[in-house]
Amino acid sequence: MQQPPSQNAGTGSELAADAKQVTSKAADRVHSELDARKGDAATQAKSVSSAIQKAAGELDEGAPAWLKSAFQQGADQIQRFADSIEQKDSRQLMNDVQSFARERPGAFLAACAAAGFAAARIFKAGGESTSQGQQRFGSSFGDEPAFQTSQQPQSNYSASSPGEFV
Repeated sequence: MQQPPSQNAGTGSELAADAKQVTSKAADRVHSELDARKGDAATQAKSVSSAIQKAAGELDEGAPAWLKSAFQQGADQIQRFADSIEQKDSRQLMNDVQSFARERPGAFLAACAAAGFAAARIFKAGGESTSQGQQRFGSSFGDEPAFQTSQQPQSNYSASSPGEFV
């Protein structure tokens, strides 16, 4: 049995209204999380700015003037970014990012690539320290390897040194 068209239309509009409500609630949740965490982001940005300013100040006197200037300008930009994070709410920041992306797509893509590269380096460094900790942990259990990565028979493992990963 098919329902009359008026009931189908009512169901569709109810679903659309529910979808809008869920989307709105999700957006509000994201913005509240961003607002809650923006203080930490501003503090980190200020720390980076200070580190760059310190590095600029510690360049030897033979360093080119353009290099010192580039360091200082970078530090100033990051400081302005930190101030902007503190002063604006997440919706204003998102509008600023969208405007920047529309006005300067090349610079926006370059900034995204740089952020991705930095994130990858951070995660890679975290992964390396974790795997080093596992190596130390695994080596304390004697002659048995902590991880087996190949399908070799057990008898081949007797030639490995204590704690060696095979």
